[in-house]
Amino acid sequence: MSTPTLTLPRPPSRKVLWSVLGVALVALLTLFLVRACAPETDCARGVARKSGGECVGVTDGSFAFPAVGDLSARIHDENREVEKSHERSVTLAYLESMSGGSEDRGPEGTRQSVTGALVAQQEINDERGTLPRVRLLLANTGRNDAYAAEVVDQLLRMKDEQRLVAVAGIGQSNARTLAAVEKLRAAGVPVVGATVAGDEMRSATPGFFRVSFPAGEQASAAARYFKQQQDRRPGYRLQVVKDNKAGDIYNASLYSGFMAAARRTGLKVETVVPFTSGAAPGSGNALRVVAEKICVPGATPDGVYFAARGRELRSFVEAAGENRRSCPVTVLSGSSAVGMYFGTSGRTETAGLDELGRRWKASGLRAYYTAYAHPDASARIYGGQERGPFPDFRRRYLALRGGSAGELANGQAMVGHDAVYTAGIAARRAVDTYGLDKATASTVLDLLGQTNGTYKVRGVSGEIAFTPDTGEPSDRPMALVELGPPAARDDGGGRYRFVDTLKP
Repeated sequence: MSTPTLTLPRPPSRKVLWSVLGVALVALLTLFLVRACAPETDCARGVARKSGGECVGVTDGSFAFPAVGDLSARIHDENREVEKSHERSVTLAYLESMSGGSEDRGPEGTRQSVTGALVAQQEINDERGTLPRVRLLLANTGRNDAYAAEVVDQLLRMKDEQRLVAVAGIGQSNARTLAAVEKLRAAGVPVVGATVAGDEMRSATPGFFRVSFPAGEQASAAARYFKQQQDRRPGYRLQVVKDNKAGDIYNASLYSGFMAAARRTGLKVETVVPFTSGAAPGSGNALRVVAEKICVPGATPDGVYFAARGRELRSFVEAAGENRRSCPVTVLSGSSAVGMYFGTSGRTETAGLDELGRRWKASGLRAYYTAYAHPDASARIYGGQERGPFPDFRRRYLALRGGSAGELANGQAMVGHDAVYTAGIAARRAVDTYGLDKATASTVLDLLGQTNGTYKVRGVSGEIAFTPDTGEPSDRPMALVELGPPAARDDGGGRYRFVDTLKP
């Protein structure tokens, strides 16, 4: 019997091996070239790259949007501490344009309000023995809030997994942020506005609350102020400047609210001077025309109500003092006037600030606005600064940002804090009322609606309470603040001088 032999297969020739290797290398090279040449669509997880290169979306702080810089890392660290604790937590999102500002809201205003939001998160999480702890997400809606709807859809997809219970911030009033608020409200996610004033944001159904004052109430307070001037000084002449820019609900709310209040109070308006901002390149020329109509030698009115945004107010002030023209008029505007200096704090803007200051002083013009918050207004509301929460807030804020406390005078950080802090306290109260596992968007919405009467929140801007039917701020005065010409060594405090409190 013959012994069977095992025949081994012949190894592939080197030619075949080189062919296979060559095909693999070509495939890898092709994949590399495709990825290298294709436009990058993601800036980070949850953050997409849009046309123009801006990064839009939602992050836990692991990605830094331009306007918030190193704050993102601080927020990421705080979120990691919450996760490592393994204690019950909820998520709040701060929604705003963080690509460098929008309209009258420059990057500095955004940085300040987000710093305030981080201080609120730290305060809540540092309170020993209380739950839930708070995670904070940053949601960038893009320049001029162009992607607000898309970012809200992203937040809603995260609602259950991330235990999202509320959204704070919003930034400013326009058609895109209004649509975003309506979408969140329809999904049952409460919104606490920080620096948003448009009357159209008001809730027809429960869901939208704000620590800021609506434009109509600001305008009503301004009308009462001017009525007092007319009563004291017979012959006091008042004119109104109106911005007709389409789709800007803030401007429209200021104008309609002021004119309605004028009719109610018997305030006499001599004339309305209209213009349209942003209509075309060079539209700033429109403010020169407005200044020519108002700054008439020997016939300048005593007062002007400026129903437009802060950037336009700056252009008007610059035009009023052009060529050292005299224009000794008292101008009063709404909360957006805080943005007169935003985007002008960098070293390259020193010349612009100097020129603004020179023209302002030459004109003799005095400018005021109805502010959401001011440290001195907080002190008056609480019966002394040391009786309220502002000193602790200031300490935490400066520990994060450094510098001096002067930049807190514009109130942006204060209301950014109060929006997040109020939502976080509502989550705590939801646990107290319904149980540890019941802090949801629905129960937080319920507790925000009950924040009134004796059930208030001690915010740094004053005690926070909401009118049950509308979600508007209740039982808290706004601040009347005088704006000052920027000085070379001004830390910010000299630009915002507290004058008085005004009832809405």
